[in-house]
Amino acid sequence: MKQLTLTSINKAHSKEFNSQKKVVLKTGDYIMVQEKFKTTSIQKLLLDYQDILEQLSQKEVSMEVIKDMTFVYYMLLLRHFTNLNNIPNEIDKMVIVCEKLIDLNLLEEILSAFDKEELRKVDEMIKQVSENSKFLGEQIGDIFAKAALNEVVEGEKDADIQ
Repeated sequence: MKQLTLTSINKAHSKEFNSQKKVVLKTGDYIMVQEKFKTTSIQKLLLDYQDILEQLSQKEVSMEVIKDMTFVYYMLLLRHFTNLNNIPNEIDKMVIVCEKLIDLNLLEEILSAFDKEELRKVDEMIKQVSENSKFLGEQIGDIFAKAALNEVVEGEKDADIQ
């Protein structure tokens, strides 16, 4: 039995979390993918996601934007768990990057390189936060309500034009 020291903590942490695998994509390019996700990295992803939800709740949102939230989630996964850590913070720019990856048939290839168990950890933490955070649930509800209201208003404008 050994005494716990900062050195042993650092070594154990490095051994556990500094492992990345190189994934060669069909384009010939490669991406480095984190093999094991740190809880703190998942928490940072959730904070980024919450910040984006907050940005959205301040804006006029359409149903299109809600579809974009899936794209944002994918981009945050890439930002936090690959070497593509320079993905922009702005929602519209994230969506553009995501659409390009989809069009190039690279997104699915990259996402499939993640360990399924690690992705499950992210999903579980999102569920946990959603259940525990009335605030997050309210934000998502507000965004949906605004989007639905905007769709109705847009529909009425179209009806007035005709």
